[in-house]
Order: sequence, then C-alpha cells, then structure tokens
Amino acid sequence: MARPPLSMGTHGSIRVARRAGGATGSYVAKCRFRDYDGVTRLLERSGSTKAAASRAIQDEIRSRIGSTSGPLRPEHTFERATEIWLTKLDAQVRDGARAVTTADTYRQRLRAVILPAIGQWRLYECTVPRFDAFFNSLPARHSPESRKTIRTVVSLVLRVAVQHEAMADNPIRHLDPIERGPRRPRALTTMERRHFLDWMAGTSEDDEEARAQVRARRRDLPDIVTFMIGTGVRMGEALGVRWCDVDLEGVPVVEGDTLRAVPIVAITGNIVRHRGKGLHRHDGKTDTSLRIVPLPQFVVAALRARDIYGPEVPVFPASAAKGGFNWKDPNNVVGYVREARKAAGMDWAVTSHTFRKTAATIWHDSGLLTDRQKADLTGHAKISTLTDIYVARGELHPAGAAVMDAAWMDS
Repeated sequence: MARPPLSMGTHGSIRVARRAGGATGSYVAKCRFRDYDGVTRLLERSGSTKAAASRAIQDEIRSRIGSTSGPLRPEHTFERATEIWLTKLDAQVRDGARAVTTADTYRQRLRAVILPAIGQWRLYECTVPRFDAFFNSLPARHSPESRKTIRTVVSLVLRVAVQHEAMADNPIRHLDPIERGPRRPRALTTMERRHFLDWMAGTSEDDEEARAQVRARRRDLPDIVTFMIGTGVRMGEALGVRWCDVDLEGVPVVEGDTLRAVPIVAITGNIVRHRGKGLHRHDGKTDTSLRIVPLPQFVVAALRARDIYGPEVPVFPASAAKGGFNWKDPNNVVGYVREARKAAGMDWAVTSHTFRKTAATIWHDSGLLTDRQKADLTGHAKISTLTDIYVARGELHPAGAAVMDAAWMDS
C-alpha cells in the first residue's frame, strides 16, 4: 500500500546521522516536509553535534510552519494572524484599494494599542466576553473615533482567521456599537474669523505676541487660513495646490444670457506623510475629492499678492534645504495653527478642520446652494442615496464664490 501523503505544513520523522566523509563531529538531520504549495521537500540541516543538527532542522520546520503563506490554526496567536493580514493590507495599498495614510493609521494602532494588549491571545481565546472587556478598558484613554479605528483593525485581523477556518465566527460582530455623544459642529463666527486674520496681520505692542504674529506670517498662515475659509478645502488639499492648478483670470461660465469669467482652483491632490517615506502628494481622499472650486475675490486678491516661482511649484511652498521648494508638512501647519490661535487669545480648539466647517456653514446658511452643490464644493463622497446615485457630480458652482464674498464683506 502506498504511503499516505503528509498533510500540508507537517513533516515526517527526523533522522540524524554523522555526515558521510565529513569532518569529525559533523552531523546532518533530515526529514520530509510538505510545503503549502503541496510539494513534499527533503529538508536537511547540519550541526556540530546531534543535538545541534536536530535543533537546526526543527528551527527550519518552525519557520516554514510560521510562514504567512501557511494556514492559521486555533492555537496560533492573534499576532500571527496580524502578520498575514498586514501582507494583505500591503497588497491593497499597492493596488490602490487602501490609502497609505489609512494603512499607516492601522499599523500605529496595532503597534501602540492592540498588540501590547492582546497580541499573545490564542485565536481560540478570542471570545466575545474577552473583547468586550478589552474595549471597555479603552474609553478613558481613547476617543470614540480612536476606539472605532481600533475595533476595525481587530475585526479585519479576525476576518482573516475566519477565512482560514481557525475561528468559526468573528466575535467583533457581536459587540455593542461604539456610540459617541451628540457633538455640535463648531465653526468660526464672523467676529472670530475677522479677529484671527486681523491678529495675524497686525503688530502687537507686546514683544512676545508680536513675535508670534511674525512667525504666523512667515509660515504663510494668513494666506493659508484665508484660502481654506474661502474654498472649504482640507489642509492637505490646500498645501497640495500648485500654481498650474489655479486660474485667477477665470474660466468662461454662462449665466442666463451673459458670459463671465470665474476664477477657479482645481483640487487634484492631497499632501500626506507616509510613515518611513516622508511627504508625498496623492490623488485625493475619495473620487469626489478631485473637483473644481470657484475662488471668491478675497482669495483671488490674496493669491495675486503671492510670488509665483513656477507652474509646478506649490502655492504655499516650504523652502528646501538645497534651494528650491518642497511641500509644507500638514502636521507642522496644524501645529502652527494651534500655536497662533492660542497666542491670539482664542480659548477653544480651533483646528485646520474648523476652517473647512466654517466654509460649509457659510454655504449652508446662505440658503442659496443645494445639498448637491455644497457636497460638490467640499468634495464629500456622500450626502444621500438620492444624490449619490441619481445626480451627476463634479460641476462648477459659481454661486459658492459669490456667497463667500458676501459673507466676507459682512465681516
């Protein structure tokens, strides 16, 4: 009767013998191992003693069993499942299915929170009660958004375990949803935005405050804040705008029986920091991030006053160490905004996203723009099932600039 084949990921008996014709004290250990491609191979490792040769081949067997190409088993650890999932995540980034920033966020949560707490749990120990206790221990240290991200990562890892039949079900599916209390969006009022811009443009009699104002101007904050309020773009989008993306003379737009030129900016990219690779410009957060935004006249005036160094140069550049220009780092600029608003005496958390909310609030309060038009201007992927499925997107809405200019004059 023929010998039955080994199961994948298993080995036959290990034989250790002195190496024929070898030096005294040289031993070799051999065994058959059926790899995860279905092929049975002869493994061979040597050592100065029988025990050393045996340890060497056992180490090789363990490395092959621990390969991410091998199936998971219930006795494997959560960390082992993570290694397999990260291989999939890297492939999704290469294929464009996941943004590099999303992958970096997932890796950070794994490294800082998840693996230190549950990395050595065996998959058969990953039960609903244990995960319920784990997530209940997080609220004091993490916001609801952070806990949702952690939960997403854990669920994605366990999905791999279910796919490998190492678990019958994903226990994360049976946990209570993570709720966030009601939070009213906060935008700058007319007085607040005028105060902040006037403060950055002014010169205080207090030496320390005056130095803070100089730093804000040297860092381009007045123009960046003006641009973000006037266009509603994200911080990374503002810093990713090049002069070739801007048309200050305007594109022709027909309104009724008249033809007029509308200055525009094409939002075609987003500056992000990719862990281990530095700053780079990618094609936007979502498909609807690629859009054309009309420029109000106060933004046009601010841009006309800036120096133009070339069509591919950022509108808000950072000076390079060896001359030329680089992208500004969004993380740095966020810190600059925080420093400036504190120095300006604004005692609530004005962030870069506050300027985007301010623009959205101005458009909403005008009552002149439809939900679809507001979503087109801000580049949001979803506003409702109706507009997502039945309404064409990506149009230019000059009324958005007119609303901004009217609000600016009122302030």
